[in-house]
Amino acid sequence: MSHRTKYGRQGPGQSRQHRAATAVSASSASALARLGAVQERAHRGLIAAQNVDGGWGAVSAPPSETESTSLALLALSCSSTEKARGSVQNAKAWLLERQRADGSWPHSDAVPVSHWMTSLAVLALARSPEERPAAERGARWLLGQEGRGHSWLTRLLFRLFPEKKPVDLDWDLTGWPWMPDTFSWVEPTSYALLALKSLRAGLSDPRVEPRISEAERMILDRTCAEGGWNYGNSTVLGEELWPYPDTTALALMALQDRPRGDEIQHSLSALERMSEANDSILARSLAILAFQSYGRDVSALRTALVLQLENGDFPLETRAAAFAALALQMDANPLQLSRDA
Repeated sequence: MSHRTKYGRQGPGQSRQHRAATAVSASSASALARLGAVQERAHRGLIAAQNVDGGWGAVSAPPSETESTSLALLALSCSSTEKARGSVQNAKAWLLERQRADGSWPHSDAVPVSHWMTSLAVLALARSPEERPAAERGARWLLGQEGRGHSWLTRLLFRLFPEKKPVDLDWDLTGWPWMPDTFSWVEPTSYALLALKSLRAGLSDPRVEPRISEAERMILDRTCAEGGWNYGNSTVLGEELWPYPDTTALALMALQDRPRGDEIQHSLSALERMSEANDSILARSLAILAFQSYGRDVSALRTALVLQLENGDFPLETRAAAFAALALQMDANPLQLSRDA
């Protein structure tokens, strides 16, 4: 039986699993073989869950939607098998057919409005030279989106009476919202930063660097006191909020190419603590990808993930399954930014 902890869900066997993972050498032949087998199973599971239209749903069933399709495409792009290549082509076709005239992507056919999931579609397609023009159109749409802040009158009132502010943050810093013209949140801002940075060198738009810089400052402004990030704010009504491992990992990945000062190191330490206390497949997978982006040793965490997936069913949610498949990659992390992107 699992129970809730400060950092999410933890099972009674977590510490035993962590000790077992530490005891197994990630460089041994047996460990590599086991990792390869689990990775192959992850890819087969994603391919089997693909819908007939070429996309993926939030779980292994229709309807297809942009978030799951983009993440599954990212994961399967790392596979060299013939089945994976066919699945990748179908996924690309699904995304390209649904890109809107303004460059954005909708949530799904049933919700045909421009959506934050555009960031993930851009990130998935930016890896392919053939689809890069579509990704760049999506990036230009992202540059025109920003979270909504308070009106000038509300900002003036909060400056005069700071004790009345429900949250303590810099309202002048904006990132990206879940839906257009709403509040900026850490997770969609992180995805948008990863998308824009993946195309940074090829985007000849004067908005790129200012938007990236401001969004980075927004994320740092919302760092929790103990390091890491909550979903939107670090405090509410004077109370400090807990950081969460998934949000923290995504934010760290978005900031991976910044100078690694005390704020970044503080949050990396927070993610280490959260990783020890949380046995969620999604959180563990994202932590692996985040630490890998910073050149950290992830062998123990990856071995723990292998043991977890060997001893149980793969996650039913496409998002968690895709991130797990990405975290099992030994030689490539498509979320790791290159210096010449």
